[in-house]
Amino acid sequence: MSLSNKKANCGDPIDRISDFPSNVIDVILEHLNIRDRARTSILSKKWRYIWTSFPRLEFDKEFFDLYDGDSDAEDFVDHKPQISRFITEVLLLHTGPIYKFTLFMHRHFNIKIEFLVKWILFLSRKGVKHIQLVNNTYHSYRMPSHLFSCQELTHVRIRQFNMSVPPNFCGFKSLLHLHLEQIKFQLGALESLISGCPLLEELCILNCSGYECVDLSATPTLKVFRIEYNHAIKSICLEKAKNLIDLTLIVYRDGVSGLNNVLPKIQRLTMGLDCKMLYADIIHPTPLICLKYLKLNTVNLDQREELLHIVTVLKGASNLVELDIETCCDKDYKTQVPDHAEELECSSCCLSQLMTVNMKVKTNFKHVMSLIRFILANSSSLKTLTLNIDLGSKKSDVPILFGISRDLLWMERASQRAHVEVLHQTIEYHFRDYRW
Repeated sequence: MSLSNKKANCGDPIDRISDFPSNVIDVILEHLNIRDRARTSILSKKWRYIWTSFPRLEFDKEFFDLYDGDSDAEDFVDHKPQISRFITEVLLLHTGPIYKFTLFMHRHFNIKIEFLVKWILFLSRKGVKHIQLVNNTYHSYRMPSHLFSCQELTHVRIRQFNMSVPPNFCGFKSLLHLHLEQIKFQLGALESLISGCPLLEELCILNCSGYECVDLSATPTLKVFRIEYNHAIKSICLEKAKNLIDLTLIVYRDGVSGLNNVLPKIQRLTMGLDCKMLYADIIHPTPLICLKYLKLNTVNLDQREELLHIVTVLKGASNLVELDIETCCDKDYKTQVPDHAEELECSSCCLSQLMTVNMKVKTNFKHVMSLIRFILANSSSLKTLTLNIDLGSKKSDVPILFGISRDLLWMERASQRAHVEVLHQTIEYHFRDYRW
């Protein structure tokens, strides 16, 4: 072996990691948490500052879990100041734009508001596009006004903040997705926020308060709208939401206007309502011709009127592919052997595209079995129907469950491929059968 070959074999190892192409480095950094990303600075001279220009900073639940300790332990250390300093140093060291910023505020770590204000101010100068501020603590924060200076935002998710909109707010002209959860709005703040987002495509308002009306007139581009558990709301105006294709309404008022305009175009619909007005007066005369997915929450199938409402809805949803129904729990609930299921007439297989049905039942079974009989008889493409019986803390009644399964087994069905399952928390029956 020559002397040159010996030197090559015995000399310093080749620094291959420094020769990685930039796209490979990006993939590596993307799969590391923020602390491990910073530790890559020791790999080589080339890697020393690479992490400081990575455009996504995610201080998520995993990050806070690294600092989470047992408060009862003798060696417990309060890491709150250390966390705040670390986040501040990462931001100050960062070079280049920050396109995505995530802050998941752990319930054990109340971050001082002055730190949060400084971080949001810093982000407003970094061209941030995607921001998630999730407050999972027991402390209520006021949203720093600097957030409304982030003019390049396209995605925003905010949880558990008090929010007011500054009078000089010019709007989020590029915002596409807005997710608001457990927000306490100052009077007029929600209206100002929505009206300043002309390109908005997705809006979620969950468990929020401080407003009475939602008017979507200023967001004609909206495709997804979800509103849940907003008890004080008085009206929702959908008249001009002409591009809406995904709608979730779980509210406790009947002041929803404009449904006749949007329902024929809806492809995904989730409803959970106390009022029957939507079923009786709006959905009935409006065929849901584009609907692919339908979920009905808090349905009371103890009442025959509710059963007929649902059947009418299904008859108008000829292109439905998936159906989910969850019944509410009757206070006077008594497990009973199902009576003879009512025959619900239909001239043809009106649910020819329906493939999957999931039903979670918390009530007696007379009208449940009637609805299942109707679905089986009118769904020529059905693959799976699952009936999940939830009796709560009540002791399971094997004869009743067996009777339900037996009746399902003998029901006429339009699809010979239909697989019917009856599930219970302690007993599970599976039937795979064909038309008899």
